[in-house]
Amino acid sequence: MREPLHETEREGPALWPVIGHEAAVAALDRAVRRGQVSHAYLISGPAGVGRRALALAFARALLCQAAPHWRPCGSCPSCHRVERAMHPDLTVLSLQAVGGEREARPTRISIDAIRELRATLALRPLESDWRVVVIDDADWLSRDAADALLKTLEEPPPFAVLILIVEDIASVAETIRSRCQQIRLGPVPVATVRAALESRGVGAPQAALIASLTRGRIGEAFRMAADPEELARHQELAEAGLQMLSDPLVALGRARQLAESYRRGRRAQVEAQLAVLAMLWRDLLLLRYGLDDRVSYAGLRERLERLARRWSPDEIVQGLRATCQAMVDLETNVQVRLALDALVTQWPSPERTR
Repeated sequence: MREPLHETEREGPALWPVIGHEAAVAALDRAVRRGQVSHAYLISGPAGVGRRALALAFARALLCQAAPHWRPCGSCPSCHRVERAMHPDLTVLSLQAVGGEREARPTRISIDAIRELRATLALRPLESDWRVVVIDDADWLSRDAADALLKTLEEPPPFAVLILIVEDIASVAETIRSRCQQIRLGPVPVATVRAALESRGVGAPQAALIASLTRGRIGEAFRMAADPEELARHQELAEAGLQMLSDPLVALGRARQLAESYRRGRRAQVEAQLAVLAMLWRDLLLLRYGLDDRVSYAGLRERLERLARRWSPDEIVQGLRATCQAMVDLETNVQVRLALDALVTQWPSPERTR
């Protein structure tokens, strides 16, 4: 049975600047309103799904100057400073922050960074009741850094709240996991992502495409909407992928090009092409079953429809499985040229028309 709301409590966390993840937001909102805040939280989920947005919204609620049942208000000076990452009682640590301009991608968060963080946590808050620390990329702590962080989690200052953000919860030591409230985030519904993009002025067709491409990763969707070049690259990959599906000789030549790109270190480009190919096979299957409204590449629908008629559903599934297998093979370090040659030779031939 749901507990009755206090007369001063609002019905639902309406002011949290988070899209989707209603259950997680509601749980954190209740903790703030009822004064039942834990000293450590572990937020996990796929990259781009909104983990950092949730962590910073929680920090805003903790540091907000409004009454507890209206936090975060979004309008007080504290909320504005958290939004700009300039609040004196908020510290955000990440791989990027550790590397700075000197090191574009450090391999680990070092023990020195955690020692500096612990020194900050020893100081009482300057303006609020809490001193909040957000550790993004917490699954990239060095062994010594993780041990140092564990000491803080075992005996945290009474005014400290630590929020750890990770992609894979299994990568975090059990000793750390057991001392945190765990919050797992999944993909946001595609319809929710599409509506959020449209509310920001993105046209309906483009919003639908971006929502499908990002597969519920709301942060990634916003980044793509703000970067026309990124969306154009996806569309180029879709065009190249469609040509591969249409012509076996083109497919084999493109596979060899991708293998060479992979060998030269452009792994992300190859992985992106395979992901697009998988989405194209998915679109073909949807069209084969008459589910036109769920197609990701709506701009290619007529050409996809013609192609879909060449194969049976089982043959399309065969192509999708082969593509997914190639993605797995690359993750497990199968020789790239063998994996990509096998990919296109296992696809059904598009030469006959049904």
